[in-house]
Amino acid sequence: MDSKSFLHFEIGFYRLKRRLLQEFLKPYNLKVFDGLLMTMVAARPGSSQSEIIKHVMADEASVARSFRNLENQKLIVRQEDPDNHRKKLVFPTQQAQKIFNALNSFLDEWDHVIFNDLTAQELETLDSLIKRVENDLKKVDYQQLIGELTQK
Repeated sequence: MDSKSFLHFEIGFYRLKRRLLQEFLKPYNLKVFDGLLMTMVAARPGSSQSEIIKHVMADEASVARSFRNLENQKLIVRQEDPDNHRKKLVFPTQQAQKIFNALNSFLDEWDHVIFNDLTAQELETLDSLIKRVENDLKKVDYQQLIGELTQK
């Protein structure tokens, strides 16, 4: 793989998508990270806070701050796990679910625009490759990886 070509693609894709998300989330008074967490909660209602932290690869303090903000905006509810009182389970409110559904429609339109020139077969191949890479990413201990890469 040509890493420079991929890097240019990745940066351009990330910056454009981030900008679109910022514009979409602005009327809801949400930052991109808040929107990401709200989306995770809406997609996985009842997940624990620690599961979400692991999935988004963020530090506890940032997630806790964002969850506080989302609670204050009445977009999520944190409840004690009945099986483990130290564990917090996170649920979306109806408003969060509405935003989540609108965001999914918005992202479907984005996908249609950027993948418009790909054939059905190419989209299947891309989807398969993305799922494989995503599965590999789930296995990565990102804090350990950062430590290893920064020590070189």
